[in-house]
Amino acid sequence: MPSYLALAEAIKGVLLRGAEAPRRQVLPIPGGQFLVMPAADQDLALCKLVTVEPGKTPSVQAEVWVRRLGDGQVFHLPGEELTKRRTAALSLLAARELATRREGALLVVGPGVQGEAHLEAFAEGFPLTRVLVRGRGRERVEAFLAKARSLGLPAEEWKGEAVPEDVAFLVTATPSPTPVLPERVPEGVFLAAVGSFRPGMREVPEALVREAALYCDTEDALLEAGELQGVDRPVVPLREALRGRRSEGRFVLFKSVGHALFDLAAARAHLGL
Repeated sequence: MPSYLALAEAIKGVLLRGAEAPRRQVLPIPGGQFLVMPAADQDLALCKLVTVEPGKTPSVQAEVWVRRLGDGQVFHLPGEELTKRRTAALSLLAARELATRREGALLVVGPGVQGEAHLEAFAEGFPLTRVLVRGRGRERVEAFLAKARSLGLPAEEWKGEAVPEDVAFLVTATPSPTPVLPERVPEGVFLAAVGSFRPGMREVPEALVREAALYCDTEDALLEAGELQGVDRPVVPLREALRGRRSEGRFVLFKSVGHALFDLAAARAHLGL
């Protein structure tokens, strides 16, 4: 797979050039949901298929089918790996465009697959001074710490209540229906909230949302993200932010729920387009 920086540039290119991608279709199945996410541009037509079954392991399985329009060739891409890396690359792109602090500590809440991908992405894109992590599973926390140290970064578990002042980048990557952060973060933090993806889920407390400069991955997040329900001020989609529009706040909150446009961008980068 391409680097996170290359994926971030591919996402930027798709957002600025334009592509077609309707809202994802969500169909009920026994014990879960089946998601269908199509997208297309002048070069590729793509469909991502996702099965979500909370009672099974793994609970989420994905595959991506891509047709190259010029010659009709069809590609079957690894859905989980593509989703993992493009989500972290999207957060990296938003941070490189919007973050006011350009170096410092990274704090990750949720040391799972997405947490580790964000660690890799931010280590590639910024000079990190140290890494902190919080999570429920001891094995995952230890694996995350080992991963950070393998990247040459000092790493420790975050056990306090307040977010340390040296934290410049903050990532929440949990499926929690209730907030996982305190009601204050340091001035100028860039917060990527990527875990919650339904209106009833909220990783970020309302007090923080009220203080933040608000951004989202696409307009669909306004309907799907719990943190953005009932917000009475503008939330700037990333495409508009790339064109210069800005939101005002004490820190930056970038909320992403996922979209087929980003799968299309990752497929373009994977196929060298």
